[in-house]
Amino acid sequence: MGKISEKYNDSCLKIFALLLMLSKGDAEYSEVIKLFPNSDGKITQKSNVTLNKYMNTIKIFGVEVQKSKNKYTLLKMPFSIQFNEKDLYAVNIIQASLNLLPKGKNKNNIEKILSNLQNRYDIKTKQLNAVIEANKNYDLSLYCKKYENQIAEYEQYCQDSSKIELIYAHNGENLKIICIPQEIKYLDKIVCLSVYSSLHRQIYDIPVENIIKIKKLAEHTLVKKICTTVVFKLKGSLADRYKLREWEQAEGKDENGYLTIVNSGEDFNTLASRLLRYDDKCEVISPESFREKMISIIDETIKNY
Repeated sequence: MGKISEKYNDSCLKIFALLLMLSKGDAEYSEVIKLFPNSDGKITQKSNVTLNKYMNTIKIFGVEVQKSKNKYTLLKMPFSIQFNEKDLYAVNIIQASLNLLPKGKNKNNIEKILSNLQNRYDIKTKQLNAVIEANKNYDLSLYCKKYENQIAEYEQYCQDSSKIELIYAHNGENLKIICIPQEIKYLDKIVCLSVYSSLHRQIYDIPVENIIKIKKLAEHTLVKKICTTVVFKLKGSLADRYKLREWEQAEGKDENGYLTIVNSGEDFNTLASRLLRYDDKCEVISPESFREKMISIIDETIKNY
């Protein structure tokens, strides 16, 4: 590779300086033109010609800039993202939810992802987001703040490797379960402690507000994370439009067009309720105990009619 000339190197630096200036917001013409002085360091008419050449160069690479009232506004970069109001609402929901998470690696990673995402907004998305931010009302913390201390406590249980005795309210009764805490789940506006019961061999998602008492047991286990796996198949239009949950993975369609889903760790009752809505477009493959559970629910439903 040949040696890069000083002139070529200087041109690249000017392009980067121009993009940096534009990325910081509306750039005044009087400041932008200073990037293109003549050999004597003075701004001349030739500076305007040079500026236009650079603007045309970055335009070729997908950078859109608008000039208005002696200001340059960056409209779009090659990696820019354009979101509608619904998209922004979802992102801002996640942003607001960060206030409910304890400090740690997960929170830092999410903050970094959101920051990178927001830096890629195009000008229209930024303008729309400013309007949404001014009128936001996400109504998230009212529920979760009430249980902030409990959530922090339960997060610690999930990091430990000991079994617990948990008493919680369910359908007017107080139930007791020996289990291993798995994780805190944020399901819609309800926060749940996800636990694994070795006796029933399944995951339970118990709303934090229903938990009455937790007692840490002396017995120690090396099991840190246990997942019960359910495999089911989807067909037809459902297979095409199905959106994977974070705890699911797809194994692709078979020759008959069936999409195989592997679901790990979802509460059996929650999963059963969801799969029943899919009607004949869904077939449970394994485990056999879950298939029998689904059949039992269907039989009971038919009896009611």
